[in-house]
Amino acid sequence: MEKELKEKFTEQEVSEIKETIDSIGVHLDTNKADWVWNKYTKIIDKAEKKPCLCGKSAGHWRRAVETIRAFVKDWYA
Repeated sequence: MEKELKEKFTEQEVSEIKETIDSIGVHLDTNKADWVWNKYTKIIDKAEKKPCLCGKSAGHWRRAVETIRAFVKDWYA
């Protein structure tokens, strides 16, 4: 993992991210959507407009969740 990316997060924050992302299954609850998108954009270090929660945007949400999961996995590797 890039050192710059590791410096953006604390151990405590990554622990909380892991706990939350592990609780997300195949369906994203609307109450977690903002959290997912905020963590995703912080990880990728880009401001992207948050997509709607309709079926057409599923790919965007899947990418966000998978990016967060990969980040957590890399952090603990």
